[in-house]
Amino acid sequence: MTYLEALRTARVQSPQSYLYTTVARMHLGSVAAVCISILISSGRMTVKQLSSKAGIPVKTVKTTLVSLIQLRCVQYWREEGSGRVLYSFNEEGIWILLQSGEIINWIRCEYGEEEAEIIQNILEIGHIKVADYLTNFEDQKRHDREIILMRLYSDKWLRRLQPFNFNPLADIWEAKYEETIRSIPRTNTTSEIKRVTEAKEQTKRKIIDLFQSADDPNVVFTVKDGIKKLNPNITISFNLARFEKHLRSEALFHLAKYKVGTLTAKVYETALKLVEANSPDLNPQFLSISGWCADPEEVKSYKNSIENKLVDDRKITFGVRDVARALPEDLDLSCSILTHNFLKPTKRASDGANGAASKKVKLEDGESLDVFVENLEKNDSQSSSLILHHLKALCSGTNISFLHETSPSNFTIPYSALVDELKKHHYDLLIKITLGPNAFRVLRALKSLKLADEKALANAVLLKEKTLRNEIFNMVNLNIVEIQEVPRSADRAASKTFFLFRHKEQTAYNFLINSLTFGMAELLQGIVDFKDEHRILLAKCEREDVKGNEESLLLASELKTLKTLQEREMVSIARFSRLKALRQVFSA
Repeated sequence: MTYLEALRTARVQSPQSYLYTTVARMHLGSVAAVCISILISSGRMTVKQLSSKAGIPVKTVKTTLVSLIQLRCVQYWREEGSGRVLYSFNEEGIWILLQSGEIINWIRCEYGEEEAEIIQNILEIGHIKVADYLTNFEDQKRHDREIILMRLYSDKWLRRLQPFNFNPLADIWEAKYEETIRSIPRTNTTSEIKRVTEAKEQTKRKIIDLFQSADDPNVVFTVKDGIKKLNPNITISFNLARFEKHLRSEALFHLAKYKVGTLTAKVYETALKLVEANSPDLNPQFLSISGWCADPEEVKSYKNSIENKLVDDRKITFGVRDVARALPEDLDLSCSILTHNFLKPTKRASDGANGAASKKVKLEDGESLDVFVENLEKNDSQSSSLILHHLKALCSGTNISFLHETSPSNFTIPYSALVDELKKHHYDLLIKITLGPNAFRVLRALKSLKLADEKALANAVLLKEKTLRNEIFNMVNLNIVEIQEVPRSADRAASKTFFLFRHKEQTAYNFLINSLTFGMAELLQGIVDFKDEHRILLAKCEREDVKGNEESLLLASELKTLKTLQEREMVSIARFSRLKALRQVFSA
């Protein structure tokens, strides 16, 4: 199978397959793209099966799979009885490749150049043993890198990698479940349903314990000369879930900025950063197991239980003082609207009045300075009071509760509820901007009415019948509105049938995710096609004698084509980034 055949198959199979195949082609080459396309379409396979289907020599397939496993784009599973090794696709590695530039830039801005260099090195090779990485440095440089690694691991940007991380989670679940169900004997007093339920619960506990063992401090850390360091024998990799938490925090900050204003949003951003590392994952990894949760309500309950446990353990709670300490020094809240609403103006004391209690502080040159302790305490209390009022506004200042107050002056962030509000907000804006205000009115009416016929909908939105039908037609085509047929007779005669309309959020979100994914793939494929079309020119520009001398060695038409290529690539990447950011919101 050639790359073009694999691309055509991926394009018609699903938007995700199209995107992943295109990304693999751009970053890893045609052979990797063909292997990934086949693994997505056909499921897990052996090396021989993959080689036969792709028409690629076994040796080349093995070499490619090693690289893909290293970069976490492919996982493998060894069957117990036959010993066969089966390979399957893992989308985590593709998303790391897609966001690698953004990840490095964020680490550089937040931490520094050396931290960004470490993350870049780990992203390039997938994972690395701590001891192997530190052998590249000597003495003080080595000590500095150990501190940086410890900091990045403590902030959860790095995670420990174990052998089971290379295995598909579904296969681990099946193996543990089979082992558990065999250990529970059949009895006359216990029903089969109870036996299976008990096996599932035991399997869940085993898998949770298995994955929690990766964070065992006795294994991960060592103490030398009173300094805590990472164990040099462990293997580390980048934690994609941590970056997804950062993206969620950014999205929530922008939502707060839109709803309550810039200054209050800045306070909220500080609060988000305080608990970001310990916040719940956007997509808990165990939910990918088909037997973990039975229905959507159980999934929602499971996510809420994770969040409630974090609140009970005080891992995602914070106080006013915590926010005050973490606020940027250049952020001046005294000019905020809340100042005049909540703080009383200070009375100007007369010159002859009794002054506030002062304290003598000796300076370096031996002179003394009067420090008015009472005034300083007043300023601190006023600052804390002002921050508290900003936090209170985030709790109940809008129809969205950005914070919950767990106890006086202590708050937590309701992530599950906020993610739902974030999706609704962005979806409503998309409908309003792309389809117009009339479609937005229809959508809001349907959300309110739940289920409505054309007449009830027309009365609710106050639109003409023809206009309403046009809007409904467009919204049905985009899976925003669903039609439900209601027959009035047993024979379901068309003349006696009427129709109701409704809006299902998850169905609409899934359609939007697929549309955004396909758009992302089309943009990347456009870049690839344009480069392939001018590959001779690009190869010429890569020559050592041409680099830096393009203006003198290239023709005017070639320079114009090169400029067009660069501009087109920049525009496509900018559009791609916007689509990716929007997709992240709805994928949570």
